[in-house]
Amino acid sequence: MSLTVEQIDQVKTFINKRGFNTIEVEMEALDHMASKIESLLEEKPDMNFDLAITKAHAGLGIFGFATFEEAIFAGCKERSKKIRKAVLRDYLLGPKLLITLAIISTTFLIQKFLLNLPWSEEAMAVFIFSVVLTMIILPSIYFIKTKRKWGKRSFLISNTFAGTSGASLIIFYITRFVLEFGTLSPLLLQITFTFVILMLSLIALINFAIIKDAIAFTEEKYLKYA
Repeated sequence: MSLTVEQIDQVKTFINKRGFNTIEVEMEALDHMASKIESLLEEKPDMNFDLAITKAHAGLGIFGFATFEEAIFAGCKERSKKIRKAVLRDYLLGPKLLITLAIISTTFLIQKFLLNLPWSEEAMAVFIFSVVLTMIILPSIYFIKTKRKWGKRSFLISNTFAGTSGASLIIFYITRFVLEFGTLSPLLLQITFTFVILMLSLIALINFAIIKDAIAFTEEKYLKYA
């Protein structure tokens, strides 16, 4: 037998009341509970539904849903890690290498043009900082609707945004270090500017792929119980 929409909502409420509100845990818990409840109701069709929920939950042991929450989080991290490696490989060694080369070439040409302008050291530093900050902010702006919809509830998506911010800030501090303690030679500026833009572009492209996968994965789970 299959559960009705109202019964599925009851199970979701039961799960949420126990503090398990992330989409990934909720859906896995719902999947497990629905299967168990269906089995219980097939054995005893006259069983009270609330009792069936309680029995299904009791079958998880004294730790309840926490018994597999850690495994789900670890699985989400591993999923993101695999996608990150696959996408990075595509952009560095695979079919998307041309895109990486195009980014490097375009960045090199832009910064070469900029270096011919009458910049002061302070103006150049401000300009590079501005570019870095813009690159950090842009991915968040692009995915703002997604973040509002899923960010607080999806472990996978919120973890991806946190990772993006962390990596971007590291690059920002590397840039600041080079500008403050390095010699502002044209070659150093070329290397720094190209490196920063390339890294931030790859971070944005990689996380775009991870978030797209997370959204598809999440919505597929929801559609199962829509």
